[in-house]
Amino acid sequence: MSRRIRVLRVQHSLVEPTNHALLDELQKFPDLEVRALCPAWGIESGNRREIQESAHEDITVARTLLTSHYATTFYVEKFGAMIRRFKPDIISVQEEPWSLAMAQAMALRRMSAPNAHLVFASAQNILKTYPFPFSVIERVAFRTAAGGFGCCEGVQDVVRAKGFAGPFEVAAMGLNPELFAYTKHGAVNAGGDFVMGYVGRLIEAKGVFTLLRALALVRGPVRLDMLGGGPAHDALLKEAAGLGGAGRVRILDPVPHAGVPRVMKEFDALVVPSETTPTWKEQFGRVIAEAFSMGLPVVGSDSGAVPEVIGDAGLVFPERNHKALAACLQSLIDNPELLRDLSAKGRARAMELFTWRKLAQQTRDLFLKIMGP
Repeated sequence: MSRRIRVLRVQHSLVEPTNHALLDELQKFPDLEVRALCPAWGIESGNRREIQESAHEDITVARTLLTSHYATTFYVEKFGAMIRRFKPDIISVQEEPWSLAMAQAMALRRMSAPNAHLVFASAQNILKTYPFPFSVIERVAFRTAAGGFGCCEGVQDVVRAKGFAGPFEVAAMGLNPELFAYTKHGAVNAGGDFVMGYVGRLIEAKGVFTLLRALALVRGPVRLDMLGGGPAHDALLKEAAGLGGAGRVRILDPVPHAGVPRVMKEFDALVVPSETTPTWKEQFGRVIAEAFSMGLPVVGSDSGAVPEVIGDAGLVFPERNHKALAACLQSLIDNPELLRDLSAKGRARAMELFTWRKLAQQTRDLFLKIMGP
């Protein structure tokens, strides 16, 4: 095209300021012009986040209904006006293809921008059937959309199984390698204890009880720091006491995403012990990429996309197997050379695959493919 491709990005997760970095990277491409729409608040990583209108010059903040779940978020203002004013070539809805935001985008496109191309994003890596009206929205979206994004190979398998045949890009979640700065790991932190870290929701599906049972088998001076909140908080403390490890476990209150590196820098290794349920399996595990960027060795279960994200830069154990997890952790404690090797491999993997720059390039590639020569 002789002019820049105009992209309207609709994305609830922009309520988290660290996610604005992708917009900055996209704007660096001379052939793209990007504007974004997001709610005034939303739930990110289990916590409420709010955004001000002035947070980013390319983001428009709008009032919404049903905002407590990303898939039901409904824009009550500005969405249609932005389409009419901006005249986008691509409406990139960074929400599930069955979401209300996608339904709005399809209706508004039909009324005001029938030549615009629709793009969806999905993290759903389990083949599911949704109730009305979401099943109808998804079916129409797969017929209408010109392209899609997914955070792991399992997502691509699902959308293909449901009949979407258009261009699809498997694109990891991004990170800022300067925020999640590298420190070479190869010995225990100065405090003396080997610090295992967990970052995420305190719920059973995240494998937190398996992690406690593994901790009880690990020999040597070791501590577990768990950063996050959730309904399993009190039960975890009770379980730790019952296993004789109350003094080895700390549960730290959630912090804004930008504050996570300050906590993680005290870790010697990160554990991602996620466990598959009938309705969920790990879809990406963004904290894995963030740990890699910081040079932290990662031990993860084989739930969902965890092995795909870890690759050869970490250790993988069978989910729900606390003895196998304990063996992985013991091997890190007893083998400083393994720590150093995984630390270097992790950082290299993060820089190759998981930066905002990499995600921006993949995003642009899909847009160019959709627009054609």
